Amino acid sequence: MSMEWYRAYHGMPHDPKLQVVAKRSGQKMSAVVAVWLCVLDAASQHDPRGIFNIDPEEISVIQDIELEDVEAIIKALKSKRMLDDEGLVVNWDKRQHTTSTERMRKLRDKKKRDVTAGDTKRRKNSKKAPDTDSDTDSDAEENTDTDKKQNKKRNRTRIEKRESEREKHKTCGKLQKQTPQILEQMLDIWNAEVQSKLTGNHNAILTPKRKEQMTIRWLEDFQQDMRAWQYFCEVIAASDFCLGKLEGKSWTIDLSWATKSSEHVAKILEGGFSGGKHPKQPPICNVPELVDSWNEVLQKLQQKYGKPSIRCWFGNTVITQVNSHHVGKIVTLQCPKKFIRDWIEKHFLTDINRFWAEQNQQIITTELTIKEN
Repeated sequence: MSMEWYRAYHGMPHDPKLQVVAKRSGQKMSAVVAVWLCVLDAASQHDPRGIFNIDPEEISVIQDIELEDVEAIIKALKSKRMLDDEGLVVNWDKRQHTTSTERMRKLRDKKKRDVTAGDTKRRKNSKKAPDTDSDTDSDAEENTDTDKKQNKKRNRTRIEKRESEREKHKTCGKLQKQTPQILEQMLDIWNAEVQSKLTGNHNAILTPKRKEQMTIRWLEDFQQDMRAWQYFCEVIAASDFCLGKLEGKSWTIDLSWATKSSEHVAKILEGGFSGGKHPKQPPICNVPELVDSWNEVLQKLQQKYGKPSIRCWFGNTVITQVNSHHVGKIVTLQCPKKFIRDWIEKHFLTDINRFWAEQNQQIITTELTIKEN
């Protein structure tokens, strides 16, 4: 079984910086060292590495230290700039390997450099070789230069990746602080569409890890579109495999797995867990100022006619434009096929116009068109 490692450092038990932290927090050095080790361990296990993401209460229980004392130590670590405000362990990248694989690669590279340096030294100290060996020496030097260039390229790539991950983490942290209601809304949709089918009345909850994952997915995969998240949840809810309903399959999905990576999102949306049997795409509104009002109209239609019926007839429809009229506004609703347009016109158009009016949008009518092939 492979084991991931992180580096401690010589002198840590009596690190002068930790002594300052102990003085500022009013705690014993033993407690400060214990908390610092928990911080490093949590940062090593985080993805990306180097980010401190552990509840102080967990440290309190693990190390048998009062919660107030743990919080005081963490506060002092930040004031001493050993942790930054975004939860990143300062200078982590300078002291740590990204993975155990990288650690072994660096060790092999060091051994290789040592051997190369030894060979070069021996060649300089030995008697001048015949001219016929000059090509061999030149090849060795060329290989050494190539190795150096490759190492520089790898190091540059790792640095760029770390900077990107650090910037991503900061962006996610700011978004979580600025728009916590977004994550709460995403959670409500997940609980209504998926969790209710998995655990009944027991809802999923937002842990710090899930908040981070959902924020990244919200930015990268769902393009800050709640309807895209709604559809994602509906696809999962339509999958017998994800819900653990297939005979002989005990696995069920959870919020952490669904939002862990873009790869997981892609597998779900590609139909990898549902045999391609997706629900219809939700209605779309391409007019930003009408998005909220159109959602309200759809909600009222669903309350009157049922969600399956509205999704069936309005799936793949698009609000494409709104035009001013001398007595109000005309909204254009594009339908995928003629028979769908005719059905909506016959059965739903009167209610649509009435619900528009209730949103105070000064909309007098809805124009139905057909998507051009």
